[in-house]
Amino acid sequence: MKKNKVIALGVLFFSFSTLFAQVHFDADFESGNINTVTQVDSNEYEVTTRRDIGGRWFYFRITGVKDKEIGVTVTSSDVDRPMYSYDDKSWKRFTKEEAPYINYFRKKYERDTVYVAYYIPYTFSYLQSRIAEWRKSPFVIEVDTLGYGEKGLPLQELLITDPFTPDTGKIQVWIHARTHPGETPSSYQFDGIVQTLLSNDPVVQYYREKVEFHLIPFVNPEGVYYGNSRTNPEGVDLEREWAKSDEDVAPEVKALRRHMQEVNAKRVISVFQNLHSQASNSCTFWIHTASSTSEKYYRIEHQYANLATSDISYFNKDDYSYSNLHRYFPEGYLWDHYKDKVLALTYETPYDYYSDGEEVTNENLYAIGQRTVYAIGEYLKLSHPRRIILDNEDAVVTGIWQKDTCGTEFFGDYFLTTPAGDGSAKIVYLTDSIDEGDYDVYAWYPVNENFAFDANFQVEAGGEVKSIEKTEKTAGGQWNFLTGVELTRKGQIKITLTNKASGTVAADAFRIIYRGKPNVVESLVQIKDFSLAQNYPNPFNPATRISFKLNKPGNVKLEVFNSLGQKIAVLENEYLSPGHYEVVFDADKYPALASGVYYYRLDFNGESLTKPMVLLK
Repeated sequence: MKKNKVIALGVLFFSFSTLFAQVHFDADFESGNINTVTQVDSNEYEVTTRRDIGGRWFYFRITGVKDKEIGVTVTSSDVDRPMYSYDDKSWKRFTKEEAPYINYFRKKYERDTVYVAYYIPYTFSYLQSRIAEWRKSPFVIEVDTLGYGEKGLPLQELLITDPFTPDTGKIQVWIHARTHPGETPSSYQFDGIVQTLLSNDPVVQYYREKVEFHLIPFVNPEGVYYGNSRTNPEGVDLEREWAKSDEDVAPEVKALRRHMQEVNAKRVISVFQNLHSQASNSCTFWIHTASSTSEKYYRIEHQYANLATSDISYFNKDDYSYSNLHRYFPEGYLWDHYKDKVLALTYETPYDYYSDGEEVTNENLYAIGQRTVYAIGEYLKLSHPRRIILDNEDAVVTGIWQKDTCGTEFFGDYFLTTPAGDGSAKIVYLTDSIDEGDYDVYAWYPVNENFAFDANFQVEAGGEVKSIEKTEKTAGGQWNFLTGVELTRKGQIKITLTNKASGTVAADAFRIIYRGKPNVVESLVQIKDFSLAQNYPNPFNPATRISFKLNKPGNVKLEVFNSLGQKIAVLENEYLSPGHYEVVFDADKYPALASGVYYYRLDFNGESLTKPMVLLK
């Protein structure tokens, strides 16, 4: 581990302040960015940002604004609805009425001082406070300094793994963020990744036993510190430095390449994630063309991207971007040296909206970070009793099944197909003996116009057999919910597919997720005051009824959440009298919802009950 050197930083912020009728603009603080201010009339101002090779990022303070309605146009940016804060800690987004068009916001402020920013800042100092919290965890093995920028700020790495498991054979994963300093949403995604990796989830603990996570929060710490948009203080775009010689390359990239070589000398990195943010209102992966890489690499890029978008409504396959792979990017450097041994992708998150219309918040960026961790685990086929991955290597095959590697939608190295028949061709997937509990079962398969519209999946658990019919003509390359099952005692889950169908049947992979102990007995205190019934119908498409009973008056909130805990809808939120109530949840009002398990929760006078429900599209 390298020793940290003492850094003496002067206040070198590029800032501008002006005074018009006691309204004052400035950015004399860390990560601040403002260039000029022009008063257009008594309460309208035009602001420009300090540009490097882009002028998107702004972060400045306005004082003297209490009870004044001030309009600001940021002419050099492209912000849709920026953020504001009265204390530089709690941030809100301007409403559509307050920010009716690009680069403009107008508001009457309640306090004398307000901070505004393109998105919520994630500064170097804030990172140090987060690192101080993270390093309290026994799973943060070290916080290393890999090198320094020209002005002396450290380039830091967190190494997260299980210290009690020998590192012999551990998989190497590398994730870095903030190459472009103005892209602050990527830091909140990164923060969500770290939060997940340090959690008590037994699945994540298993990941820590199998993987060393090399996490670089700021590739460009000095660019962040001085409030740049895309470069370091020397005007260098670090994203495009990776093909240069050691003599010519920026010190940040030189330090990263050196450390990457050290890691790869031990074991070659399996997954590399390059976290960025983009102005477009969607997430995206930059998938590299087969002509600039290889057919195999093009396929595994899609496999990982499909895993990362599965289960999360903020990101779908229509959001993917495509380009040739260039040597000056970090992905190009890895391809040149390690070819398809390293799955390397740039992951971009937006600032304003996702493609489903949802506003970007720190909370859903954290959720994207959480899904990133599970996508990596699934891509690496890390199977744990509470998050089981069954691929074709785990199957028992009877009859004629052909291996196939066509397309980009299948899981693992291949999938299996069999033509329509009498049911004599059969494939069985069986778990090990697992604990009692409720489990959700998902299937993954590619699609083809010749595949069956009535593939029959039989799921057996606890002596009960459920038969689920699915079309394999749509919804390929994602986790498709099949059914929930219950094991009342320790046992196995068995999944069977046969060729008794209207067309070719594809068998690929399955995922089984533990959802908790069987919910047999409700709390007596909760039953005394209120009760919550199972929705009907269940499964449902598109609508279902949720009923509850109140035995006394009180404050009621009925909400719907997805499997990641993200709020989908608020169905009730008011004070109600005793009685029976019924509310309809209509999934058609939320077009981004995919098939899967959702949860509805009734909060009543400080107590709550939660139940699952299944949407089958």
